[in-house]
Amino acid sequence: MQRFALLLCASAVATTSALRLVGRRAAVGAATGAAITLPTQQVLAKCADIESCREVGEAKVAADMAANPIIKLSDGVRYKRVKEGAGATVSGNDVVDVAYSISTAGGSYMYSRGFGFEKDSDGVNDAGDFLRVRMGNGEVPRGIEIALRGMKEGEKRRIELPPGPVTGFETSEWKPAPTTRRGKAQIVAYKNLINGNGSSQPPFPAVTVWELECRRVRGARGGER
Repeated sequence: MQRFALLLCASAVATTSALRLVGRRAAVGAATGAAITLPTQQVLAKCADIESCREVGEAKVAADMAANPIIKLSDGVRYKRVKEGAGATVSGNDVVDVAYSISTAGGSYMYSRGFGFEKDSDGVNDAGDFLRVRMGNGEVPRGIEIALRGMKEGEKRRIELPPGPVTGFETSEWKPAPTTRRGKAQIVAYKNLINGNGSSQPPFPAVTVWELECRRVRGARGGER
């Protein structure tokens, strides 16, 4: 029994040391841009206790952040790539077909188009639908346009959009507008939140979170590249 306990202890120490090495490699890789090679067997092994489980999680987060960092844009807009794309890239005054889903910072769903979360009057979901956007026309918030630039067909980004007159939802006059009762109520609630509602509720600069997928890049003339 004593020998078995010693073996468990030695295994835990070895796993912890390996995970600390992963964390250091991830940090170095983030700073230098170097590729990170993870010791797959050690990371995927079952953790022996709470401390080693925590270190496994930290190592995975560090590796993900090094490989796919959060990109900060102007005026508080930032995004993280959720899915890679291929093919044509959004630029200039392109016409782009996108699917989007908007949530609050706390994760409450507001409204969407193209992901199958909404239904039409016949009860058919909108999976495969899209919003056609001409870049520079104010059809989506300025901050979303900035985050769209450089996206490839098939790419998906998660974007944090703060309110404000430079990049916020207000810059598109609240387009794209919701079509459902729930979506309209969510927009009213969000406006009340950022603008305040009397002395009992001061303005609060809450962000909205957009899941944005580039479905097709049609070029400046609206055709296909």
